[in-house]
Amino acid sequence: MNWIATASALLQLLPAIITALKAIEEAIPQPGQGAAKLAALRGILEGVSSQATSLWPAIEKAVSVRVGLFNATGVFQKG
Repeated sequence: MNWIATASALLQLLPAIITALKAIEEAIPQPGQGAAKLAALRGILEGVSSQATSLWPAIEKAVSVRVGLFNATGVFQKG
């Protein structure tokens, strides 16, 4: 998959990823659980889309950026 196709697929998935991130954070608000939360997100996405496996490196990077933004802006409350 070329980078344009990857970017397009990722942008289409982004609203669902954001919704899933917020639901996981609401269910598990404790700090220090990032790896478990990321694993849960991956399991959810791969459970509904076989494309998620091939897109995982891009999804993981997008999640990292989004979680950093949510933490910095107070969307996700630490501690």
